[in-house]
Amino acid sequence: MSAREISGEVGIAEKEVAEHLPHIARSVSSQGKKIIITPAKCLNCGYAFEDRKRFTRPGRCPQCKKSHLQSPRFRIC
Repeated sequence: MSAREISGEVGIAEKEVAEHLPHIARSVSSQGKKIIITPAKCLNCGYAFEDRKRFTRPGRCPQCKKSHLQSPRFRIC
């Protein structure tokens, strides 16, 4: 799910979701699980933010400098 989808499900702001995700990652790791992040991707040039560790959505693409980005998606496995 994206941060926007999570915010809709739990009824909190999208920015708050990004604040809670590091805590959730620590909590699920104690259960032997982890958060899998499908990285954000530029919809203009296709650049993928593979090495990004932050849970927030990037502001713009470092390659083409556009801000038309697909949000990262999160899954607990």
